[in-house]
This record gives sequence, structure tokens and C-alpha cells, in this order.
Amino acid sequence: MSLAQLQKISIDIVQRFLDTRDAKSCGLAPALAEYILQVNFASNLHKKYASITECASKLRHEFPSLSIHACRQRVYDAINYFNSDCTVTSEAWNNYFADQMMALRDVNLVAHNFKEARICMEKARNYRIEASSGLIDPRLKEFKPQIVSPDLQLDRMGIKREGLLSAYRKAVNIITKRDIPETEKKRLIKEVETELDIEDAKTE
Repeated sequence: MSLAQLQKISIDIVQRFLDTRDAKSCGLAPALAEYILQVNFASNLHKKYASITECASKLRHEFPSLSIHACRQRVYDAINYFNSDCTVTSEAWNNYFADQMMALRDVNLVAHNFKEARICMEKARNYRIEASSGLIDPRLKEFKPQIVSPDLQLDRMGIKREGLLSAYRKAVNIITKRDIPETEKKRLIKEVETELDIEDAKTE
């Protein structure tokens, strides 16, 4: 098995196999399924240990049938696979960096460098927030057209069951016909606009 063969498989299929461990239902050959498990384990090790040699050693302990050379190659394959733009989503990429930042935080805590530890935690938090933002359906953020009911009632102005524009025009007509000062007419019209939530209204 090789990395090139793994990269031909949809990341969704790979993820489903890792969740179920059922190679047959995912349409994976046994040898390829075993390779995926090895690369996934190598990836998890690399998140925890910076040394390739140490990762390879621990990987061989988990998969004793592999040579130390093969284990090293699995670690390199894991690094290349999870750093490939065509296979990793932005959420996974952000979570990966968040994990790295938390690992650096642990190092700084051991070294009593609390300032750097705090910075690492803040960066990890930002990566987590960025990763989780993609989980919100973009359609929920879209502007929703506001539909005005044709049964709008404006009892205080003596207008009932009218459309918004018709109600506004009738209100303006009532106000302009009243024998009151212009300043009072403007005030009342402004009050109607506020009541109907109208801005920059124009009438013919």
C-alpha cells in the first residue's frame, strides 16, 4: 500500500471507516484498510511526539509486523496525507493547529513560561472557534426577506386591514387634509413612518 492509493479515496470514506472499522461496508480492501489504520495511528502519535524515531518506535509496538523502516514511512505518509489540501477540510486543519498550540502550551507550562502558555492557549481557542464556525449552516446567516402582511392594522390612525404602502398613503392623506400647522403635519407623518417602520418614504 502507498500514500498515492490512499489519496485516491474520498476523505469521507476514510473517515467513515475510522468511525466504523468496517472495511467491507466502506468498499475497502483489507490491506488498504490496515494501511489506513496504521497511518491514522501514526498521525495521532505525531501530534503527541515531535520525534519521528519515537513515533516510529511506538507505531511498531502497536503494529509489530511492520519493520522500523516501514513505521518511519507510515509516519511520513501521515504527515503528508494530513497536510494535503485535497484531503483535509479547513475545520480539520484548524483543529490540527489547535492541537499543536495546546501541545506547546504544555511545554511552556513545564518550563514555567506562563506568558507563552497563555498565548498558546489563546491561539488554540481561536483555531477552535474558526473550526466550529464552519459547522453553522451558512443559510442561517442569510438575510430573510421581510413580508408585510396585507392585513396590517393601524387602529390608532383609523386605518384597518391595509397593505403597508396603502396604509401610509391614507394616513398622509388624512393628516394633510387636517387644519393644523405644517410643523404638526410633519410631526404626525413622521410618527406614521415610525409606526410603520418606514424610512425615506416618498408619495406622489
